[in-house]
Amino acid sequence: MKKIILITFGVFCFWFQGLSQEATFERRGHSTFLELGGTGFTYTLNYESRFGNTHRGLGARIGLGISSTELSCITVPVTVNYLLGKPEGKHFLELGVGYTYLDLREMDSFKVNDEPVFFEGTSFGHFIVGYTRHPPLGGFLFKFGVTPLIGDFSDDRLILPWFGLSFGYAF
Repeated sequence: MKKIILITFGVFCFWFQGLSQEATFERRGHSTFLELGGTGFTYTLNYESRFGNTHRGLGARIGLGISSTELSCITVPVTVNYLLGKPEGKHFLELGVGYTYLDLREMDSFKVNDEPVFFEGTSFGHFIVGYTRHPPLGGFLFKFGVTPLIGDFSDDRLILPWFGLSFGYAF
């Protein structure tokens, strides 16, 4: 009789454990972060959210950058992105595309390899291919990626290689 009770108790314990694992909690991923370089060109403060009730998948972000150093400008990057990874994971491949508004206050150029490059417009497109650390239940957020800028530059190039590094908080 004791063996039957122990076996029955063991089966119920495994059954309840299986139920608790199936009912994982998914929530919409939000984050705020500071990006150095990247889609905002200098540095930006960004807010990002997923479209579904998950911390991965399709989402969007918007940022604001104000620089008053040698290159005085205001930037507003807007990006639609996708975080590709495991449902329970916190490590993702980020793929994105977007548009950045650029308002140069005092200068209309910047230097690449000590040569001035002038903007012909007030905006540029951008892509993102990078790594994102976004914990499912919130916490420290980290991003690193290649973010080429696409625009009409004075030196006849259409693509300017660029990269970004971000630190922030996921909630």
